[in-house]
Amino acid sequence: MRVATSSIYNMAVFHLQNRESDLYKLQNQLSTGRKILTPSDDPVASARSLDLSQSTRLNDQYIENGQYADGTLSLAESNLQHSITVIQSIQQLAIQSGNPALTSAEKKMIEADIRGKYQELLAVANSTDGNGQYLFSGYKGATKPFNELEYGNVTYDGDQGQRLVQISTGRQIPVSDSGADIFIKVKNGNGTFTTAMSQPGFPRSVSFPGGSTVQITRQIGQQFAPSEFRLSYDGTNYTLTRLSDGSSEQFDHNTLSAGYSSAAFGINLQSQTAAPPVNSTHTLDLTLQKNQGTGVVSPGVVVDPVRWSDPNNLQDYRIQFHVTNNPDDPSGNTKITRYDIVDSRNYLGDGVTPNPNYNRSMIDGFDYNTGDRIDTLPATPNAFPRLYKPGTDIEFRQLPGETGLQPGWDFGAKISVDGKPVDGDSFRLQASRNVDLFSTLGDFAKALTSYTEEDMGRAEFQNHLNTALQQLNNSLGNILTTQSNIGARLKEMESVNNTNTDLNLQYKRTISGLTDIDYASAISDFSLTQTYLDAARKSFSSVQGLSLFQYIS
Repeated sequence: MRVATSSIYNMAVFHLQNRESDLYKLQNQLSTGRKILTPSDDPVASARSLDLSQSTRLNDQYIENGQYADGTLSLAESNLQHSITVIQSIQQLAIQSGNPALTSAEKKMIEADIRGKYQELLAVANSTDGNGQYLFSGYKGATKPFNELEYGNVTYDGDQGQRLVQISTGRQIPVSDSGADIFIKVKNGNGTFTTAMSQPGFPRSVSFPGGSTVQITRQIGQQFAPSEFRLSYDGTNYTLTRLSDGSSEQFDHNTLSAGYSSAAFGINLQSQTAAPPVNSTHTLDLTLQKNQGTGVVSPGVVVDPVRWSDPNNLQDYRIQFHVTNNPDDPSGNTKITRYDIVDSRNYLGDGVTPNPNYNRSMIDGFDYNTGDRIDTLPATPNAFPRLYKPGTDIEFRQLPGETGLQPGWDFGAKISVDGKPVDGDSFRLQASRNVDLFSTLGDFAKALTSYTEEDMGRAEFQNHLNTALQQLNNSLGNILTTQSNIGARLKEMESVNNTNTDLNLQYKRTISGLTDIDYASAISDFSLTQTYLDAARKSFSSVQGLSLFQYIS
């Protein structure tokens, strides 16, 4: 076969170029450490490598987001822990203020200390994440959540949302919380109902020396103007004087025994004894502003939540006390203290339909809308239905021997009243509602600064103290709940971050397997290709010497 010289040269050049091209590619692979230099080298592996690289970059962003979320949540948890410390300090001060040996001036000093801690709590509630975003403003990161109008009156200007950060393909984690859920929506009382002093009421009994008693009731259909009154007896006539304007009325004992009605004052008076009293004068506090006794009400407990949820339970009651002389003790030193539980809800649950049982006794159905209970001596020296003993339970259920407004009623709750309530004192039980932490401190501050060093003032302060301590404890519960929730998120963050880190390692390992060069194999191929190239060069050089022109001289 004849082979043209040009073909020999072309074939030699072709093989030389191929070997040089292979050597160039291997050299680039060795210098870059990658076996895929262009997508055409391995289209399938190249496409998969690109997808994995994008997943890695996305995962890197998730890890960065997670680090931001972790830092923000850790800062929020730290601030909540600080608020717990502050509230516990306030609790200690409140308990200290309950020491009856402290004077009003010393209580004011405690109030000044609490005021400083109040400002400290307000600062915590308005804390930021270091980037100017408020931690407890809900979704409104740029809005200052808590603004003080006056001491104890703070508004919440955030919202109920939560700012979310994407930390994985299918998970967004909240990095902010609603300050309302932490500091504003604090259930008062025991979380189900609350107890407190209420407006005193009627009837009232006035005991004169010698055992004579006068009972005072409201006059239905007449307007009663709360005021202080003075009732005196001079041996012939009684004189009733309203101290707010000095107006007075006179009547004798026979009139009083039959029942005296004062349309001008809006009250009825009736003597409970036939014999007139010893000459004396009494001042009657009928201002109806606050209790006059030393009764202190407990927070109460729900013993049966199912019964408390009974639709017939309107969750608003007045516990009214009535104190009279014991007719078996002529000295007047022994008292009979009884009480009533009165339905005080004006409307039914819909807020529109009037409550047919409003102002009626739960114990025996007595209707106070028609007037006050009247004692009758000697048969009924105290007309109220239940006997009171200090510290014993006041149960919100029908007891044996009672008729009951609702037969067999039992609302699964009980409270107690310690101390000595006086005639007309009353307490209120209502369903719990939200009371913010700052107003709780403001109200307690007022109790500290208005404290008076006498029995009635001590009892009033003790009731305020019990309320404040219960509210502070409830506030701690709110904060601990949120702190626990943040802790769970931090734990989840740690787990997700570990998963993301593991994914990145797996992605990079897979990409390496697809794109990274096998140096041992590549070096071997490079050496072999270099040998091929050297052989091609030498063979071409030898072929060049086969030309016939070399033999023509």
